[in-house]
Amino acid sequence: MIKIIGALLLLLLLIEYIRNLKPEITKEIVESERLPKAFDGFRMVILADLHNYSFGKENEVLKRQIDSIKPDIILVAGDMLVRKAPKKYDTAYNLLKALSRKYPVYYGMGNHEQSLDSEKEEYAVLYRDYVSRLKKDGIILLDNESVTLRKKNDNLKISGLSIEKPYYGKSKIPRMPLDYVENLLGKCDRQCYDILIAHNPMYFKNYVAYGSDLILSGHVHGGIIRLPFLGGMLSPQYRFFPKYDAGRFSEKGSTMLISRGLGLHTLKFRIGNRPELMVVTLKRLMIQED
Repeated sequence: MIKIIGALLLLLLLIEYIRNLKPEITKEIVESERLPKAFDGFRMVILADLHNYSFGKENEVLKRQIDSIKPDIILVAGDMLVRKAPKKYDTAYNLLKALSRKYPVYYGMGNHEQSLDSEKEEYAVLYRDYVSRLKKDGIILLDNESVTLRKKNDNLKISGLSIEKPYYGKSKIPRMPLDYVENLLGKCDRQCYDILIAHNPMYFKNYVAYGSDLILSGHVHGGIIRLPFLGGMLSPQYRFFPKYDAGRFSEKGSTMLISRGLGLHTLKFRIGNRPELMVVTLKRLMIQED
């Protein structure tokens, strides 16, 4: 009996290993009356939590998937690198460089990018080199910065939020003041459809209070192990069954989409939780006249 159970477990692990060799493409449609007409049908690929992982040589599997989607832009929701040794960036950089030749790329920071930037000098130099090379390739880095996309006579705003290290803590996590996001990014322009790249989904209510229409997050890796009806089992902050683990959440006119991510770092396995390549299509809702 023990041998049978052991064999079944090995078979399960083998199946999961094979399933995880290729990301699952998930498609999300976000509808809004506030979306400008020119951006109706606008398609975005979301990359989150690659952590220097490669799907095939030079990420060819991932690149072919993205090409098949034909996105208008690519948004990075943080953690393309790993802050732990060996600290390197070639895998992430080579992927983004290749993609930037075909698509506009906008890069929001995750806690791993922020940690490298703040660590001892040798790692900070490596990170600054990474950033410099990305900028030379035309990739737009949004480190508490915003950019406005213009199409015909319509505008769409994209911001990248970089929160401080204590908000990623694994023990006592501080409460985030409601005006925290505004202090970093400035006042939300409600005349413009607003997309916020916010790596950590835990502070969804703060993002709602800020006024963003669409929030794009990652960080949680889908909870590592996903269980039917219960969702993700563990967050990076070592919280069991986190509320914001993956998928869609809506509140007061704001929508948050959380990617399960592409790679892993400390706990390098996924069960019931395939890597995710998220595609978001924006749809304009017609305003109903009374």
